[in-house]
Amino acid sequence: MGRAPSTAKPKLGTESHMIYIKSLLAGFLAVVVACISLSVLAVVGLIVYNMIHRSQEEGSIGWDPISLVRVSPWIWFIVVLIFCVGFFWEYRRLAK
Repeated sequence: MGRAPSTAKPKLGTESHMIYIKSLLAGFLAVVVACISLSVLAVVGLIVYNMIHRSQEEGSIGWDPISLVRVSPWIWFIVVLIFCVGFFWEYRRLAK
């Protein structure tokens, strides 16, 4: 026949590891969502700005691909801050 369902709780170590893994995933998800949201906001902002301030002149736009490599330390700070907020939000929620 069948076994009775086990009511034993998992070991504290296993449960603790799962909380950290889920919290890490929540932190990464927070960074991804923030990047996508900020990108969409930037595009919408540029579209609205161009609709309001129409330019009659034509001109060239300079673009420096090397500038993509030199990322400001503030950008890294913001990314780490968003990750930490997502991590601790999920950790507090799961640790209750």
